[in-house]
Amino acid sequence: MEQLKIYRNELKNTKPPKYKLIGIVSEIILSEELFKKNIDTKSFTEEVFGKVFNEYVYASRTLIVSRTIRLIEECDNKIYLNYKNNLYKFVSKNIDNSKSKNNNTFDGWL
Repeated sequence: MEQLKIYRNELKNTKPPKYKLIGIVSEIILSEELFKKNIDTKSFTEEVFGKVFNEYVYASRTLIVSRTIRLIEECDNKIYLNYKNNLYKFVSKNIDNSKSKNNNTFDGWL
């Protein structure tokens, strides 16, 4: 996903506005390229926000987005920066994983 690089650059700022973080999180959760099934977003919410929602929440991506937006909106500055840093780590990790999958030197041989 090429947009992850854009998200990483936006998250490099010391304190991006909340609307940017909300937009990035929404795009990531709604991406079927990153998460094939809704339940796959459970690891994302746990890793970035330290929150696991009830099972019925994972039935709908829009419900997952609304719950995470609520977390971002209601947090104070210290927790907000923690969310931003966790999201930056998650995006960077996924960029590195996608590079390692695409850079197999033997692909041309097979």
